[in-house]
Order: sequence, then structure tokens, then C-alpha cells
Amino acid sequence: MNNNISPVSDNSANSIYDYQMLYQELLSQHQFMMSQISHEIRNPVTLINSFLQILGKQHPELASEDCWNKIMENMEFLKSLLSDFSQFNNSGRTTMQETNIVHLFHDILESVTPAYRSLGIELILKKETAIPTFLADKTKIRQLILNLLRNAREAIGTGGTIVCTLKSDGNSVTISIRDTGPGIPDAYQKDLFEPFITHKQEGTGLGLAICRRIAEAHEGSISFSSAPEKGTEFTVVFPVK
Repeated sequence: MNNNISPVSDNSANSIYDYQMLYQELLSQHQFMMSQISHEIRNPVTLINSFLQILGKQHPELASEDCWNKIMENMEFLKSLLSDFSQFNNSGRTTMQETNIVHLFHDILESVTPAYRSLGIELILKKETAIPTFLADKTKIRQLILNLLRNAREAIGTGGTIVCTLKSDGNSVTISIRDTGPGIPDAYQKDLFEPFITHKQEGTGLGLAICRRIAEAHEGSISFSSAPEKGTEFTVVFPVK
């Protein structure tokens, strides 16, 4: 049996680097194209939505029509789609300010608790250590937390628990969001953070990609662990500056 391991050649290393650079270039072009399309679509969508709102107020009887309800459902989906596009395009841009992540979490959970409670989902916030303030883009961090909470809610469906944990070692702040859902199948895990890839019936596949870009824009990281029937936990680490 030959136990010799051939070293990676310079050519192989260069090829990997070239592929990475090509991927980044294609992703950048994709984002630019998506930004242009999103911009062109947003104005007519806003106009159509305004007319639909006026029509609905003038003719309340439409609310009982299946056709009308399907139109409104698809309009909401289109608005959500444009919102995701906008978030993804802007997720790498940050405006830093001193941020109290504990206060931010309390505000977010207070706003979403009624909707989650109606689904039988309990939200729990744990603070394991003293949490320092740190420089962050508060709006982007809010988007990240809301995306992870939405992801957890969709994984659970109805009846379950989402535990949010905050801790710090002085050099970093760690956010963990754990759900009691069914877990993520192994086959789906490798491309979980890739944009436009989704295994759900609805959605753009941008939610977790946005989370990764926000974490990286703060020089942080995002990871996850998941097990069948035991749920999933996402962990985000931010450096304290």
C-alpha cells in the first residue's frame, strides 16, 4: 500500500485561485444585473400595488373573491422578493455605530413575539455573560437577526421553541439562535449560504446569503449545526471593536 501523499502543485493552487476569482466576478456581475432589474421593476410594482389598495377600499366585496385574494397574495410575494433583492445588494455596505446588542434583541423579540405566539412558538432570550457594546451597523444586524428568526420559525412550523443566546469573551460577541425544528437534511447543508438556492416551496434563497454577507461585512462569521429531529442552531460571531 502506497502511503505517499502528493503535494498540491502550484498549478493546482493557481487553478483554485482562478476559479475563486471567476466565481466572485460572476457573483458581482449577477448582483449588478439583479440590482438593475430590481430598480426597473420596483416602480411599476409600487404603482400597481397602490391602485390595488385603492380598488380594495372602494370595493370591499372583492375580499371574498378567490381571484382577488390570489392577486394580493402574489403582490405580497413580489414585494417580498424585491425587498430580499434590495437587502442582498446592500448587505455588504455598513454604517457603523456603537451598538447594544442586548437592547436590540429585546426590541426585536418584543415586536415579533405576538406573531410567533400565535403559531405556538415560544421565544427565549438567554444572556450567559456580560455583553459589551461594539461597533456595528444596527440596521444590518437587525436584518440578520430577523432573517435567522424567520428561518427558525419556518423550520418549526407550529408548536416549538426558539432559544436566542448571547455571550462574550471580551474580544467577540456571539449570537446563537436554536430551533426545535426537524433539522436540515445533509444533502441541503453544503449550499445553505449560497444565494438563489432554496429547497423551500416559497422564497428567494437569499435569507441566509444575506446573513453571511452581513456577518462578513462586520469581519465576523456565521456557522450552523443541525441534527435530524433535534433542530438547528445558527451561530454568529462579531469582533468587539
